[in-house]
Amino acid sequence: MSMLIEIDDSQFEEKVLKSAFPVLLDFSSPECIICKTMKERIKEVAVHFKGKVHFLSLDVNRNKIWQKFEVKAVPTIIYFKDGKAVFRHEIFPEKEEMVAHLQKLIK
Repeated sequence: MSMLIEIDDSQFEEKVLKSAFPVLLDFSSPECIICKTMKERIKEVAVHFKGKVHFLSLDVNRNKIWQKFEVKAVPTIIYFKDGKAVFRHEIFPEKEEMVAHLQKLIK
């Protein structure tokens, strides 16, 4: 099973808002080269949080929920806890930054 699971709008409420775990959601586009690199970075980080955080990705070209969160550029990462967006990266974060935010979420 991949450490980064693709979801669509129909799964958003169940997989993100109702998740018993904190969620890192990657808003991206398959055509975006930076997005592909970001996905690899997320997978590297995800290994350290297996069973503690869900790592999801949403294609902004095929879905619309990104508009609700005012995603203006891809990749954008939004961290969710208890159904609420608690932090976002709109730039290309370093692995250490991602780990720090994830550690705060699981406390």
